[in-house]
Amino acid sequence: MIGTKKIGNVLILLVFILLFVSSVDALGVTPARKIIDFEPGLEQTVEFNIVNSDSKSMKVAVYAEDIFEGGYVKIGTPEIIFSSEDDRKKANYTFGLPEEFKIPGQQFAKIVVREIPMGVGEIEGTVIGASVAVVHQLRVDVPFPGKYAVAELKITETGLTDRIDFVTSLINLGIEDIDSATGIIEIFDSFSYEKVATLETGSFSVKSGDKKEIAIVWNENVEVGRYYAKLKVNYDGKVAEADRDFTVGTRMVELLYIFAKNFKLGEIAKFNILVENKWPDNIHDVYTEFLISQLSSEVANFKSATEDIEGESTKELTAYWDTEGVEEGEYDAKITLRHDDEKLEMDVKTLITANSIIFEGLTGAVTSGAAANTNVIIGAIVLVVVTSLVWFVYFKFKKKKK
Repeated sequence: MIGTKKIGNVLILLVFILLFVSSVDALGVTPARKIIDFEPGLEQTVEFNIVNSDSKSMKVAVYAEDIFEGGYVKIGTPEIIFSSEDDRKKANYTFGLPEEFKIPGQQFAKIVVREIPMGVGEIEGTVIGASVAVVHQLRVDVPFPGKYAVAELKITETGLTDRIDFVTSLINLGIEDIDSATGIIEIFDSFSYEKVATLETGSFSVKSGDKKEIAIVWNENVEVGRYYAKLKVNYDGKVAEADRDFTVGTRMVELLYIFAKNFKLGEIAKFNILVENKWPDNIHDVYTEFLISQLSSEVANFKSATEDIEGESTKELTAYWDTEGVEEGEYDAKITLRHDDEKLEMDVKTLITANSIIFEGLTGAVTSGAAANTNVIIGAIVLVVVTSLVWFVYFKFKKKKK
């Protein structure tokens, strides 16, 4: 009897998982974010798409949450009905900014799209219940008064012991130009905390709203190991700091190239990432992370599937990026190869055009492809549910027969 109850509970759990996976896949928004530079009293209407990726009949409620103080957000159509033939529908909202923000920096508002039961009437405010929701984010960049800057430190880990490339960045988020800035990088051994080198930039200036990058090469013969770098930028009597851990020497897993083809901006880009395990033993849980940014603002963050790699062999990892809403231009990309507790980071320039993505210093072009593995997951769950149901009926019938 206890065994029968356990089997029944498992079946119920699997059905709930199946329903949840199906629902999550059914709803999406694009673009996921709208970024606005602050203008006192600015009013603007923003359009975005609600995606019905599962081709199902449903009703969604659209409403605003966490609206910035002193402003407003008005939803164009609070409820939208999809038929099974509607793959996407347009939605819009109008926002108004206050005359000023008391706190500079990034201010946010959320536009929530939530699936609701077809029988529910007009919705005002938050929909209560365990329904699926996705969020479109409105971000307002409010400049800092006077002079205010943020520092960044990028390090390219090449596996070499006689050359390490540093890039210091200073982003001027204030309303005034920075006349004179100088950066100093102090490098420490991560184990002994002993200072092993000091690098300096020359003097440079940065206009309001701009970003300045200075490359520095550490070309001493360095021992293999882990290091810690601390950047301190003095600018017009103020200080901005950043730090990074990095590794010198050959890593167990290396990124050989990123290959892609047939890229079209606005579609789903498929990345094939070839990695090599140079060690004789197997390496587990290997994957890559991509962080795409522009002027220190995150544009996309995605990662590949996780794979195991046999000793002294290569393997291709696959990652997908939906580029809808992304504009042509130059971006920063941080590509991180992870396995176990290890990581290999590369900071590269990325040029995106209508038909190509170019990673400076890496091989490859980009390919389009489908990012949906959900059907495979659902198929596997259905198979488990059916198999469990057959065993459940078999044992119950056998027990009655006895």
